[in-house]
Amino acid sequence: MKRTLLLLVIPFLSFAQLTKTGFRHSNPNLYVDFSGKIGSGKGLERFGKKTITFVCGNSITIIHTTVNGVAPVNKTVTYGTVSSSLSGSQKCWITQNLGSTNQAISETDATEAAAGWYWQFNKKKGYKNNGTSTTPSFPTTNTNTETTNWEAAKDPCTLELGAGWRIPTVTEWTNVNNANLRAQAYAGPLKMHAAGFISTGSTTSLTDRGSKFFYWSSTSSDVTYAKGLVIYTTQTYNQISNNDKDAGLSVRCIRD
Repeated sequence: MKRTLLLLVIPFLSFAQLTKTGFRHSNPNLYVDFSGKIGSGKGLERFGKKTITFVCGNSITIIHTTVNGVAPVNKTVTYGTVSSSLSGSQKCWITQNLGSTNQAISETDATEAAAGWYWQFNKKKGYKNNGTSTTPSFPTTNTNTETTNWEAAKDPCTLELGAGWRIPTVTEWTNVNNANLRAQAYAGPLKMHAAGFISTGSTTSLTDRGSKFFYWSSTSSDVTYAKGLVIYTTQTYNQISNNDKDAGLSVRCIRD
């Protein structure tokens, strides 16, 4: 009697996820988003496209790379998030500066790890300063002639954290400033601190780290200046100010 042998082939399904290099990632909680980044919460699993709903208050892990010309160095950062109405309505904020390794431990934290990266207005490229030098080299001439508000296509919050994240508007920062900010800058939910700034036209001139806060808004004033929030730790001074667009200021990200 002739017998027919039937072979049942069962494909092996790994619970690891695809990375942008085409290999599986060992962490099943990490996904590749549509732009090739790992950690945004959108991406591919073994059954196809998967979307994970982001819940504000949960941390987000981002693998920053220099490939897209935004992050100045390759590093993986886990950002804390918090829901707050300080901006005038309920929004989600990261609780540390974009590019920082960790949340500041005080409002005068002068460490590079807490400072994060610095940006010129309406430019997507970030700059890292270790206290003595800047990576990549900071522009030595005043070349920023941007005339618009910070464009979404250049917003480092959107580009690095994913869709929905952005730089706060001047109205949102004004509302934060009006909400007893001097007492709440670090003690409050946003954990803001004095990361200082990179002065215009210098490759190494990091100024006021540990003593002054400088945060960009997405709002332009004119061809030379843009709005930002400035706070001094050494005196009662906090206000929305015009800042030179060529200077390197911190960025804090918000999500609707």
